[in-house]
Amino acid sequence: MSKVYTFTNGGFTDKYDHITKGRYVIAADIDGYIYKSYESALGREVPLKDHIKCMIEANAGAHYYAQNAYTEKYSRIKTLVDLNKLKINRRDQEGKPCRNAYICLGYVSGGKCWHIDTGLCNNQEKDVWAAFFCDFGLGQPKEVTFKDIAEFNTDKYPNARYFETEVDISGCTDKKDVVKCVYRFLDENRKILGEIAATCEKEAGEVFTRNNGKPMVRFVRFMSLIPRTGRLEDDDADGTYLDAAMEELILDGLPWTDEYLDYVWSVQEANITNLQISNLGNNPLGNDIDAISIIHNVQVG
Repeated sequence: MSKVYTFTNGGFTDKYDHITKGRYVIAADIDGYIYKSYESALGREVPLKDHIKCMIEANAGAHYYAQNAYTEKYSRIKTLVDLNKLKINRRDQEGKPCRNAYICLGYVSGGKCWHIDTGLCNNQEKDVWAAFFCDFGLGQPKEVTFKDIAEFNTDKYPNARYFETEVDISGCTDKKDVVKCVYRFLDENRKILGEIAATCEKEAGEVFTRNNGKPMVRFVRFMSLIPRTGRLEDDDADGTYLDAAMEELILDGLPWTDEYLDYVWSVQEANITNLQISNLGNNPLGNDIDAISIIHNVQVG
């Protein structure tokens, strides 16, 4: 069992609070790397303690996060996953699933329904890749149930080569906050095999605050392989692994490159053998591509 460290219980060291880039150690042997720590609203770099530290999930498996500037300028993000390039083992020595994989987009905002995670996951008893929508208070979408979303998977579309997902908040009005997520399975020629949408509406202000009448949002992307139980103490050196990439990352129709990102960091660097985030890694695959290789061989905590 892993020893649990959290920000709220005082388990994080303050030794690296001042850094804005480079390797950090947050607790015991749990390390990570800050690729970028910049606040566009201030126009300058900010230290670990001012933003990233309170968001570090030390015992949630190896992962990374990339966060945009918090702004009203953008309303849509999109990405493509080549299913043939995914490699995963999420099972323990007894063959039981012990971790869940997530390849996701999302956002953080200023309302009480302040974030979502959405995209592609492998989190069921059977090893299938499925659409994923974690609403964090938005509620069930208008068009589909949560069960419908979970069943939109590679079992249903065995000939799918690609998975595409997008998040669109352009439908917001003065009276409504509107979040629309779209999921598509595509064949090798990019022909759509199946598509579903998940749209949630709230009263204006429940999800987004506004500037100049437009919703303020910090768009996010991440990939992770987390303990399936949800218990932090189960974050063990279990040999599970994930190789994954998000390609054709798009922000309002343009390549979603690192120039738009404010905060980028990894957690459990010892269990990450390769990480490329746009142009921020040592061997970038493209300015609109993120790629990660995780293998949980190092016990943390």
